[in-house]
Amino acid sequence: MHVQDALSLPSLATARVVGAGDQGRDVLLAHVVDAPETPRWVTPGTFLLSTGLSWPRESAELAAFGLELAACAPAAVVLAAPHFFPAFPPEVAAPLATRGIPTLELPYAVPFAQVVQEVHGHILHEQADVLRRSERIHRALTRAALSGNLADVAQTLADGLGRAAVVLSAAGTPLTPGPAPDAADVMAALARPGNGPRPLAGGTLVPVILRGGREGGVWVSGDSRPGPGGAPADLAVRAAEHAATVVGLLLLAQRDAEVREARLGYAFVDSLLDGQFMGDPTAQERAARLGFDPHGDYAVGLLVLRDSLPLTPEGFAGRERSAQELREVLVSLGAAPLVSVNLNTVWFLLPAQLSAGRLWARLGWQDQAGAPGGMVYSRTRTGADTLTQGRAEALTLAAHARPGQLRSYAEVLVPRALSGDRDAQADLTRSLLGPLRGVRGADGLVATIRTLSATGFSQVETAAQLGIHANTLRYRMERIESLTGRPLGHPDTRALWWLALQLDALKG
Repeated sequence: MHVQDALSLPSLATARVVGAGDQGRDVLLAHVVDAPETPRWVTPGTFLLSTGLSWPRESAELAAFGLELAACAPAAVVLAAPHFFPAFPPEVAAPLATRGIPTLELPYAVPFAQVVQEVHGHILHEQADVLRRSERIHRALTRAALSGNLADVAQTLADGLGRAAVVLSAAGTPLTPGPAPDAADVMAALARPGNGPRPLAGGTLVPVILRGGREGGVWVSGDSRPGPGGAPADLAVRAAEHAATVVGLLLLAQRDAEVREARLGYAFVDSLLDGQFMGDPTAQERAARLGFDPHGDYAVGLLVLRDSLPLTPEGFAGRERSAQELREVLVSLGAAPLVSVNLNTVWFLLPAQLSAGRLWARLGWQDQAGAPGGMVYSRTRTGADTLTQGRAEALTLAAHARPGQLRSYAEVLVPRALSGDRDAQADLTRSLLGPLRGVRGADGLVATIRTLSATGFSQVETAAQLGIHANTLRYRMERIESLTGRPLGHPDTRALWWLALQLDALKG
């Protein structure tokens, strides 16, 4: 109840306003005080009624009395006049007006008991109405929770309160339609200690608590004096708190469902990487549901995280955050979130149409100082039965993964070959000599590249040693470049050919 509501009561219809003050002040109770030391019996929010019997009579004493009374912060002060005072003393009214406390004169014939009864009756009626509306909103929010839709919860809250309401994420962004405070202001408000309601942007923000952390909030607009049809502040806060509980339960259910779906996805990806995809109707149906094409082209990717083994609880949580972030990025780029986790690594399948560089850029892990880990990926393979080979390639790259860096199988092939890795040596020679040995005229092409490497890529000496025309040599060189995709004029390509030929000779 506010002072302006009290002035509309029948018992105060004949009251004269001496000092209007702030008529929006809350009235908590009505109290008649005519005892000495009046301020002792006055508490904030009291609608004070007095005949002035115990008030001082001297001007200076009245001024001091007014200051002392104003410090008690009553909702309003009503004096019955004329009787002990012919009118409300200006010495008392002035300090009250300074504090914005309304002052009134009430005809002495009006019984104070009637005023007290009507004020308390109005307060009780308001409280009962708040309880009724709160119960209705409570039931409506509970029903809205069954839909599992956050937008339904926010709309139900807005309809019940007659105010705007929106659900906000931990990042301050709105999860439901409607006007919302600035994201930076939301994050600052959520960062303040405590889990209770807090004022924000002309409204109230109630944090959503999920597993001990603040995971966003429910914001309702409006101040403590709503217009017609609006809800009082205490009802708005109470309803927003219940809505925050409902939102927390919905988010918890959503996350649990996401975890279950992720675990199913983990098991499926693990079966692919282990070569256990059977191709039966059940496996085909699961593949279709998870977005995997058994005949598609995929590279096997691996995120190697900073956390050392064995993982701490914080390490486990960080691994799950990285896996979730990777899933979200894959979905945003139009790829199926085929992800799995193991120890301090996150495995995933990268479709051929999505470049690893684009995925890496979207993850935003390029900062070596703050990156959660590094990323490596194998060559593209075709078909489910080849993914085990991709997994083996990615595993060989794990030792070369560095936080904040993206590295492909081809990029680390030479360092691995030079370090004595026999698989890398075989892959290097196969990647260059394999395309030549699989076509017509293979012997001539292999002899040509061997001779070029031996002569320092001198075309004159090579043609002379092979006994062929210069045009024939140029034709063969173009064929070699076309088959391998590497220009022979590039110094790196020549060095790579020399290394591959030496390894091939050693193997022979």
